Amino acid sequence: MFLPDIYWCNRKKTEQFLGMLVDDLMTEYKLSTKEGRSNRKELGADVGKIVAKYEAGGLRDAEKEGKVVKSTSSLFKDLYTILDGEDKIQKLTGFDSDIWEQLRNGEFIEVEGEFSQSPVELVISSMIDFTNQFKSFFRDETSKDDMTKIELATSMLNLKKITMIINPYVDGEYKFYTSLEAEHFIEDRYDLEGEFTIFGKIRKVYRPHQKIDLIKLLPGKMRMKKEQLMSFIPELDQSDISFDIDEISEDSFEIQGPAIEIMPIAIYQN
Repeated sequence: MFLPDIYWCNRKKTEQFLGMLVDDLMTEYKLSTKEGRSNRKELGADVGKIVAKYEAGGLRDAEKEGKVVKSTSSLFKDLYTILDGEDKIQKLTGFDSDIWEQLRNGEFIEVEGEFSQSPVELVISSMIDFTNQFKSFFRDETSKDDMTKIELATSMLNLKKITMIINPYVDGEYKFYTSLEAEHFIEDRYDLEGEFTIFGKIRKVYRPHQKIDLIKLLPGKMRMKKEQLMSFIPELDQSDISFDIDEISEDSFEIQGPAIEIMPIAIYQN
C-alpha cells in the first residue's frame, strides 16, 4: 500500500486500534548514538602541546540522544496494512443491496464518494465567516451592545466538530455520514469537499424508514427550529458577494435512510 494524501486522521484512534493488534507497539522511542574521535593527529615535535590536546580529544566519546516519533501517516499505514492483510476491511466499492444488508456495527469499512459538509453546519459556518469578514463594517454600523452579542453568538457557534455527508458512487439512495473533530484536520476543512475516501468503523446502520435529524448533531444537541436556521443565511444587496448555499432548504436538514454512521479513522485521496 502506498501512502495516500491524508486530509484528516484521528491519531488517538489509530494508536488505540494498533495497540489492540500489536502487543509491543511503540509510537515513539529514544535513539542514542555515540561518536568517537580516535584518529591520531600527526604534528611536528615543536607543537607537542597541540598534539596532547588532539590526543585527549580523540579519547572522548560524544553521546547524542534524540526522540523519534512515528508520524500519523505512518501509523495509519501500519494499521491499514495489518487489517487489510487479515481481510478485516469491507471495501465498499460498487456495492449492492445484498452487500449493504450484511454490514454490521463494529466492522471496518473503506468508502469512496462525494463529500459535502452538513447543510446545517454550512449555514452556520457561512454566517460566522461572513461576520468575521465584515466585522469592521459591523462595528461602524452597529451599537457596541449589539456587536458584543454578535461576537458572542459567533464564538458559541464556532463548531469544534464537523459533520460530513458521503454519497458513494453506486446506484440507490445509500448515504454515509461522519462527525470529524476539528483538531484532527491536516488540511483546511473547506478543502474536504469533493471526492475522497474514508476509512473507519461502522457505528450505526439506519434502515430505509429511519431519518437522521442533522440539527440534533450540532454541539450539545442544540435545539433550533429549521426556520431559525434558514434566517442565518445572509441576505446581501451587493451583487459581488454570494454564498454557496443557494440550494439549501428546510428539507436539507435531515438524511433519509438507508444510511450508515461511520466512526472515522482517516480521510484521504489515493
